[in-house]
Amino acid sequence: MEVAFANISDGGIFTIIQFTYHTNSQMYSILKKTASKCSHISQTYSIGRSVEGKDLLAIEFSNNPGQHELLEPEIKLIGNMHGNEVLGRQLLIYLAQYLCSEYLLGNERIQTIINTTRIHILPSMNPDGYEIAASEGHEYNGWTSGRANAQNLDLNRNFPDLTSIFYNRRRFRHFRSDHIPIPESYWLNKVEEVAPETYAVMKWIRSFPFVISASLHGGELVISYPFDLSKHPQEDRMYSPTPDEQIFRQLARTYADAHATMSNNDTERCLIKAAVRNFFWLKMI
Repeated sequence: MEVAFANISDGGIFTIIQFTYHTNSQMYSILKKTASKCSHISQTYSIGRSVEGKDLLAIEFSNNPGQHELLEPEIKLIGNMHGNEVLGRQLLIYLAQYLCSEYLLGNERIQTIINTTRIHILPSMNPDGYEIAASEGHEYNGWTSGRANAQNLDLNRNFPDLTSIFYNRRRFRHFRSDHIPIPESYWLNKVEEVAPETYAVMKWIRSFPFVISASLHGGELVISYPFDLSKHPQEDRMYSPTPDEQIFRQLARTYADAHATMSNNDTERCLIKAAVRNFFWLKMI
């Protein structure tokens, strides 16, 4: 969908985006058109392909697209890891359009963000699952239809467990808790079946020095952050903070407070908890 502009009473101009669901082909088209419209601050690139060969297309925003600049934070946003959870996918498509449009309109806040950070957006990590869910339609779609990829693998649970590695390392002197390497057995596919989408994201992470990441899911009002697994696997609810616990809590609280529903005291479902199953969060700092 094309981005439109509207005048407001004081003579200013702001961005209007028509909210509608997009097919995979429409999503690809929007990302490429957006990058073309803002070619001086944006570009698209592929991080790999899905089981069925669909492009895992990302778009980046930076004042110097394609280049990592010293001390400029690299940020990663992912949506649609579960194919039938489309809200994150749509929000990231709209975010890409909004960043481009508002930058061109002279929005100083957006210009500062793009000029001082490098933002990478992958609206759909699971385009195969999305097509399964979309083909059934919302009236007939069950909560499992399209959730997994075309191999019936839940991508949200397909990454390696780095939490256990972290706690095992704590027993040794001078251990490092940052940049925990992905086990070689994962690269060699000697543990369990690893989806091509998972491989693509792991290689993506290894290629860019991301300092913070987020994965947008749908279905519940919750902000999840590390660690999901505990020091003792038998104790599921054991408090197991990361070295960056305070930062994660601040980020979670900032998001929740800015969310109209989650910040409403009458919303019983509002929750902030220490839980995550996406290993790429561990790349924080």
